[in-house]
Amino acid sequence: MAKLILWRRRGVCMPSDCLVREGSPVHEHYLTHQDVDLFGPGVCSGCGKYGFHPACEARAVERVRAFDEAKRRLLEQHALHGTYGIVGAASRQSYDCALAALSAYLERPLDGNPEHAVEGAGWWFIAEGWIGMLGFIVEKEGATIYPLVSGLAGRYRLPNASADWCAIVAYVNGRVEAVERSTNT
Repeated sequence: MAKLILWRRRGVCMPSDCLVREGSPVHEHYLTHQDVDLFGPGVCSGCGKYGFHPACEARAVERVRAFDEAKRRLLEQHALHGTYGIVGAASRQSYDCALAALSAYLERPLDGNPEHAVEGAGWWFIAEGWIGMLGFIVEKEGATIYPLVSGLAGRYRLPNASADWCAIVAYVNGRVEAVERSTNT
């Protein structure tokens, strides 16, 4: 079995985000930029000890599998189309309205990467975040905005799920308060 390399991305190391397989473009980047080792060259990213450890590799593979399964299940359960992003013209129009409402609320333009957005039956999750902020839910009807702060992930923890999904599920379960004002576009 090829050695798995854990990659730190966006300041947070999550197994489903960080797994790098040999031959991938990120793996090639890793080979040319050795400073990405979590603990330094020759140190296991799983346990912090010197050497390569099959048990650490097996744990990493199992964690990735568990995160991928949880993500698949959560998308199936909460995403309108069972996937991330925009699906079709109506979805595009709805996303653009939600993005415009969020941009008006934040009083700044947003690029908004639709590849990370999740469309629910009556809402959009827009991954516009910074330290302490995971993103926002924008309701389709009325454009009410719900900030998904990072503390939600700790309070409403889901096994093998990213912080984004913990916060989205907290919103779905009525555990998130809307911002003071509603923005209509």
